[in-house]
Amino acid sequence: MPPIETDQGAAGTQSGHASVLTRSDFSGAIRDALRSYVQTDLLAGNALLLAQVVARGSPGAPTPHALKALLAETAESLFAGGRDQKVYRVLQLTYFDPAPKQEAAAERLGLSFSTYRRHLAAGVERLTEWLWQQEQELQQTEAPAAHRPDPDSEVPTAVPGPRPRLSIVVLPFLNLSTDPSVDHLVDGIVDTLITDLSGCLPGSFIISRSTAFTYKGRSVPIRQVGAELGVRYVLEGSVLVEASRVRVNVQLIDASTDEHLWAERFDKERREILQMQDEIVGRLSRSVGIQLVRSEAGRRSRASDWDVVDLVMRARALISDVKLKATAAEAVDLFRQGLELDPGCVDAMAGIGLARIYQVIDLHRLEGRDALLDEAEEMISRAAAAAPDHLDMLKARALLLRARGRFSEAVIATEALIARNPAEPTAYKEMGLNKLYLGATRQAVEAFRRADTIAPRDPARWTWLQGLGRALIQLGDDAGAVAALSQALDSNPAYTRGRALIAAAEALAGNMGAARRHLAEYAAIEPDMTVRRFSEQRSSVPPEAVSEVYRRENERILDGLRRAGMADEADLEHEMSSF
Repeated sequence: MPPIETDQGAAGTQSGHASVLTRSDFSGAIRDALRSYVQTDLLAGNALLLAQVVARGSPGAPTPHALKALLAETAESLFAGGRDQKVYRVLQLTYFDPAPKQEAAAERLGLSFSTYRRHLAAGVERLTEWLWQQEQELQQTEAPAAHRPDPDSEVPTAVPGPRPRLSIVVLPFLNLSTDPSVDHLVDGIVDTLITDLSGCLPGSFIISRSTAFTYKGRSVPIRQVGAELGVRYVLEGSVLVEASRVRVNVQLIDASTDEHLWAERFDKERREILQMQDEIVGRLSRSVGIQLVRSEAGRRSRASDWDVVDLVMRARALISDVKLKATAAEAVDLFRQGLELDPGCVDAMAGIGLARIYQVIDLHRLEGRDALLDEAEEMISRAAAAAPDHLDMLKARALLLRARGRFSEAVIATEALIARNPAEPTAYKEMGLNKLYLGATRQAVEAFRRADTIAPRDPARWTWLQGLGRALIQLGDDAGAVAALSQALDSNPAYTRGRALIAAAEALAGNMGAARRHLAEYAAIEPDMTVRRFSEQRSSVPPEAVSEVYRRENERILDGLRRAGMADEADLEHEMSSF
């Protein structure tokens, strides 16, 4: 593509006054630059050399080498996440280190040619969109007012746009300790957090470690950081390393408004350094990921203007907190709208699968159970075919196997999920539930406690605490069960079934007053419930699929319900016969 003629021409570029390009021109120039990447001489006439985004990284006149560096480094950072690595490899083998033919590149990556082309198109589009938004930001904030186009002229003016969704920089944390020898620990937390965020936030843009650490030791206003890096969010923090403890304080800030969106403190014993670091990073990445999605979902815009990303983001925000029946159904509607706009959207496919399974396993839909799971399975299969390592797809597959009662297979699927993201607490919850149903109750307790260690303030905390409470009742630790189930109810007061379980635990512990009070609260919501129906009809898994060990141990829970005062079928039959 020939360079775009401007009033300034090449002389304008030499003096640092980059030209304004239209979106169409910019996109075409990106594609031309990628195709000419290995032929540096051809890049000398590329229109991107007139763009601010190239001029910013070049101390003198923008050069083809600066353009090449911009394309390669941006692609490497943009597709640093685990799921995006295939997209990056497709771009690399097509443009940066090209194979002889695209068919050969597809074969080398183990992809069908159609999948390869789909990844290629998606990669080029995301790369173009990211650089275009950077260009818009720079046109607004960096171009000298004297050289901006006359508003009355016919030269197309770039309209400032929003920063890319889910774009964040994790700044180097401050070391508040007096000992500089622990710098490696502080930096290690940030390093691992950058990597983990890339894995748990598909489609996000996480500024690379090398760029983020250029701010180490510098005091730069948050808005300036956001403008310089073109990100919406900044995460900053501090670490205090003491002889026996490590304290981490973090805060998430909106880079455009300087508004503090979220803050948290993490306090861990300093025993096993690596385990401690993993736990802190695991809790951070999960908490930050949830907050980022909610923040993006809450940004004001008209529903009629929502695109696929808007719809998926809002749906994901809904199913990140599945306490209410309505959230899963509403999420399904949003995901479906996203699929209508983009039939190949893997996030939407996996999201529908997750939402449908939540409706079943959280007992929000008691009718049509098999149909809901069949729909979930279809969506999971489609998602797996398109993106075999998609995090939400792996999570949905593990949940589906548990809901179907295929617990041994679910354990294997959950192990794959943990390998993909060791910081995901719900994976350990799933492992605990599967172990519970298989009769490995002590292993279940360990898994539930591992989930709570990773994420003690997570909105889904009640899901593993109720599992822990059930497991402890089955093992005879009634006081421990009361404590766990009480925390589950504190985390989610709408968890109706938990009131019956805590009534059983209190009764088995001999606290009959508390047991009757909790059962009365439950009976006000489920007045006709009996012990047998509680055991069978209200189960989130097929009753016939659980192990004999689980059946035997579960009798303790049913005995506790009887002691608390829940009616049994035999009691009801006796009452009816007396009339």
